[in-house]
Amino acid sequence: MSAASPLAAAQRLLLSNQTTLTYRQTVVPACRHCNSERLAPLERRIQDNTASARDYFLWALKITTGLSYRDSTLPLDRSDPAAGTVVPPDSFVETAALLKHGLLSLDRPGFRFSPDPFGSVMFLPAESNDFALVDVPRPYRALAIALPGRGHLVVLAGDRGVLATIYERLGSAKALEQLAPVAGAQSQLTGIIFGMLILRSHLAIPRGIRLERDGMISDPIPRRIPTISQDRVLYRDIAATLHIDDDAADLAYDRYAEMFSGGAHMRWR
Repeated sequence: MSAASPLAAAQRLLLSNQTTLTYRQTVVPACRHCNSERLAPLERRIQDNTASARDYFLWALKITTGLSYRDSTLPLDRSDPAAGTVVPPDSFVETAALLKHGLLSLDRPGFRFSPDPFGSVMFLPAESNDFALVDVPRPYRALAIALPGRGHLVVLAGDRGVLATIYERLGSAKALEQLAPVAGAQSQLTGIIFGMLILRSHLAIPRGIRLERDGMISDPIPRRIPTISQDRVLYRDIAATLHIDDDAADLAYDRYAEMFSGGAHMRWR
């Protein structure tokens, strides 16, 4: 599910093939032990608002893995079975492996993440308490979900916490201005995520991971991260996953792309 419908009462998700699915239809199978015992304490901490940033990271990774799995079972074109599925069948394999290993931390008190949390975990102000869910699949990977009374939880699973640090350093007002570069999105939330993913695309954040028995360890992240030039096509591709039109993507490209020339560096902490 690449973006959320703003229809709170119906709680319908807008898929990348422009069809909709109710939120309850996205439930994926899990064993009784996983649901009732192993994951229950994590779910309670989320519900009780006592969760840590690590908890929110794992919870978001669980949701986005499940949604990617569900997308991989849905036809891209219901009238043409040969067209394949909404996302490729293997699109959730990478996140599923990370989730499986990360959930070991629920059973092993000494389990460590480096960094911790392993991705960016942020809360953004919400315009209302309406239902909202934005799931951006691989390769961009982001999840946002409305939590009543807490705003919008936004998690970028693959950036090693870089975007959250930048956001905190800039401050909310300035970050919203710089990370939500254009109008034209269905909501402020999708516009902000678009800006974050554009910025993320320009940063050469190391991707290496070591999955140890008692840990999930990232390759070191330098204080000054090399920047990457991106073309207009990538801006449009990110926009398309969020149902933002090409005109808005082009406006963002014309405004921001030249700021991130290849060979430069960005200090993020």
